[in-house]
Formats: sequence, structure tokens, C-alpha cells
Amino acid sequence: MSILNRLVAALAPLGLVLALGALIWNLVAPRPLPGGLRPWLIAALALVLVHLILRWEDVSRGLGLRQLKYGGNTVVLALVVLGILGAVNYLANRHVTRVDLTENQRYSLSDQTRKVLAGLEDEITITYFQRERDMLRGQDRLKEYQVLTDKLKVDFVDPVQSPAKAQAFDVRGPWPILIVQRGDQRERISNDSEEDITNALIKVTREERKTVCFVEGEGERSTDDTGERGYSGAKAALTENQYDLQTVFLLRERAVPEECTVLVVAGPEKDLAPEAISPIREFVRTGGKALIMVEPEFKESFPNLVGLLDEWNLEAGNDVVVDISGMGQLFGASELAPLVIDYPYHAITKDFRLMTLFSVARSMQAGEQSIEGVTAQDLGRTSPQSWAETTLTMEGSLEYDEGSDRLGPISLIAAATIEGEAPEPGPSPTPAVGEDPGEESEDDEENAPEGRVVAVGDADFASNSLLGFQGNRDLFLNVVAWLAEDVDLISIRPKEPENQSLFLSRQKRRMVSVVALVILPFIFVVAGIVTWWRRR
Repeated sequence: MSILNRLVAALAPLGLVLALGALIWNLVAPRPLPGGLRPWLIAALALVLVHLILRWEDVSRGLGLRQLKYGGNTVVLALVVLGILGAVNYLANRHVTRVDLTENQRYSLSDQTRKVLAGLEDEITITYFQRERDMLRGQDRLKEYQVLTDKLKVDFVDPVQSPAKAQAFDVRGPWPILIVQRGDQRERISNDSEEDITNALIKVTREERKTVCFVEGEGERSTDDTGERGYSGAKAALTENQYDLQTVFLLRERAVPEECTVLVVAGPEKDLAPEAISPIREFVRTGGKALIMVEPEFKESFPNLVGLLDEWNLEAGNDVVVDISGMGQLFGASELAPLVIDYPYHAITKDFRLMTLFSVARSMQAGEQSIEGVTAQDLGRTSPQSWAETTLTMEGSLEYDEGSDRLGPISLIAAATIEGEAPEPGPSPTPAVGEDPGEESEDDEENAPEGRVVAVGDADFASNSLLGFQGNRDLFLNVVAWLAEDVDLISIRPKEPENQSLFLSRQKRRMVSVVALVILPFIFVVAGIVTWWRRR
């Protein structure tokens, strides 16, 4: 072989080496190539093309008719596969179906979002302002919303390309900014997270805001307290779910205000006086809703409050619950922090699958007695490896005493519905012939109010220290939603996924890029060339 032929034969390998070396240099070297990467890649491609042109006769002779036939079949097959993939992609884009295999279903809409979307009656418009290059995330998320309802319309707007529309809504960066609108009601949010979008939908669709009233005066937990025992986190959660909050001093007002939808007694340090118990009793009797949390009686007893619960067939045990299952210890809790994973069926706990943690709790269960007009049931029980300890001095080691203690599962939370009294009848027409004037009409029975009470043997589960644990926040909000008769808010609420990013140093990122983009493709190319050379 002459020197010229050898040089021509070396052109293609030289071009491949030049391209590979330029790519590696561009990814690894601290300084860029002279002139940039493109000229070097063009030069490498030119060397390969020159080799093919000068050796075309050898190439065509090496391929032969048979190889050309197989090559043509391969090209046709590749085109058919590309066509099928294009059709599948088109159908997938028109009919969205996703399977989320991630931990905690981080890319799926929450139960609450699905309920809110299913309950939409009026058309909702979302105007999504974002730069076009950053709009993909919002488009994917809102497309999932639109799949679940035909009442939601979304308009994606680039504020730079459409400044007039941005001025019409008076929006300015940073982006994104979303305008959620239902008729004349409009809500502006500056985050495209599921939690913010769903809360905005709730705001514009609710006709009225309900009020949750917290009783004060006997050392109850404060919604303004940001400490571990405080309820500032609960206040923020209720506000996000569109509830108004206010405090009530029953000893002074002697009645529950009319605007209170739900009355909360959050772990008082002293027993409520009879003058405060009476308004709560009257409130529930006439269809009011109450959440009452009573702590174990280590130093103080609560005969008035416990007696009131007993009227509704809710029994507060004079004990403290001990949990030795070891599950709470996995989260840094002691034996006096029972974990609940057993939820009897109820509207509050329907489809509830999260753990909830309590701290220094007393038992709270539905009573065994039968009270006319009252229906009570347990809502959450501890594991069988727990018991209700009746020795409250807490001296010595905690051990189960078969004679006095009660073996688990132990209920920590219970609910009751109370048939209230019908409203006072107004002037009525003269009864018809044959009608008993003393007999209540069916309409009066249907209009009779229903009181609701949820009792918890612990106030810490909704405090700042434990509200963020697993299902505590959802359980607390579900209780309030059931009491307030907000069915669409009883669910597992959206949560932003935890950050699970993998951070690599600059050198490691370069090495990953070299392996993935250069070395592995080069190995496959070389393997293909070697296979072809052996079969020719």
C-alpha cells in the first residue's frame, strides 16, 4: 500500500479521534479550545467525509448489493418505528395517564385537590404568567388539574411577549404569578405549588368563611404562641384552609358567639367553671360543634369538663397511655408518646393512612352506656403493645399492672353526634281536621340541628412541636372540617416533596458527563465498526 493510500485510510480514524478529543477537552479542561468546540467538530467531520469520498469505490464494493438491501430494510424499519413512536406520543399527549411510582406519590395530585376539582360547579380561569422558557413545570402540573375537570380553563402568558395582558392584571415579576378567577372573585398567588393552587381554588369557590373560636381563660393553648406548646402552627393551617379565628372568654360572655362555627377547648390547665361549661353544653345542644382536648390529671383534675364529655357518652380515662411497641422511639419519642395507626371507619378517618403521634395522653373513648340521641365512636387507637397506666405518680419504672391498668389497644380520640333540639316553632296555622296539634311534623324533625363533638386525650398532638409529624396536621384539619361540615376539606392535603437532590462537585459532574456523553457512546460506535468489519 502506497503512502498516499495509507494517509487516506487514516483520515476517518483521525477524524474520530479528533472529535472525541475535542469533546473530552471541552468537558474536562479548565480552558476552552481555541476558537470554540464547533470548528474542531467540523474539521473532524470533514476528515471522515474526505475519507469516504476518496475511498468510495472500496466502500461500495465492501458493502455490496446484499448489504445495501439490508441497509435499505433497516432504514425503512427505523422510519416505521419512528412513525409508531410519534403516533403514541400524540395519543399520550391528548389522553394523559400517569403512573406515579415515587415515594409518597410526590408527582400525583392529593386527595384534597381531587375533591376540590370534583366539586367545582362554576367555571374557573387560571392565568399563568411565566417566561416561556420556564413554563414547562406549570404546564405539566395544571394539565393534571384539567384532566380531572372540564370547569378549569388555563391561559399561559409570557409577560415579556404579552406586556399588555400583564398590565391588565397588574402583575410584575418575579415569576410565576397565577391569577385564579371565578366570576368577580379573584385570587393572586406567586407560587405554582399544588398546595398554593388548591388553596386559591378553595378561596374563590367558598361562598362564606367559617369561624373557629378558641376558648381562653383557664390556661388553654394560645394560637399566638410560637413556642413548642403553642398553637401558632394550627392557626396558620386553619387560615390556609380559609377559616377565620377568634378567641372567646366564656366566663365574661356567658355564651358562645353566633359567628362561631367550631368551638375549641385546647388543653386547659385548670378545670372550666360551671359558668363556662353551661354555654358549651347549650351550644352543642342547639347544633353547635366542639373540639375538646383534655390532658391527663397529674396535678389538676377536670371534673366539670370530664363530666360534660360524659353527658355525650365520651369517656376520659383517669390514666396516662404508655406505648412500649418501640414505634414511637423510632422518631425519638418516649414510651409516653403513643403512636396511632389504627383508625376505625368514620368520615374523619376515611382513607386516612398516616401515623399520628401524641404526647403524654390520657385515654379517650366512646362510652358503653346508651344515651338517647347520642352516637359515639372511637377514631384512633394505639397498638396492642400499650396500656392505660392508672398510677399517675409516675414513680419507678413503667410496668403493666394487670389488676388496675387496661391493656391496649387504647383509644385516644373519639367523636359523638348529638341530636339537638328543634328550633322554637313560630305561629302556625290551625291544624287540619284529624291532625294532632301536639304531634311534631316531619319538617321539624328534619330541621332539628345536629351537634357534633370530638374529644382528644391530648392537646400536644396539634401543638407546634408535633403538628408537623406525619399525619398530625391532616388529622387536626380533618376534625375541624368534619365539625364545620366542610366535606371537601376532609382529606389528605398536598405537601411539597422533600428535597432529594444529589449534589456533585464540579469535577464529579464533568466525569459523569464524560462517561455518559463521550465514553459510552464511543464504545458502542467502536463495537459497531468492529462488528461490521468482521462481517464484511
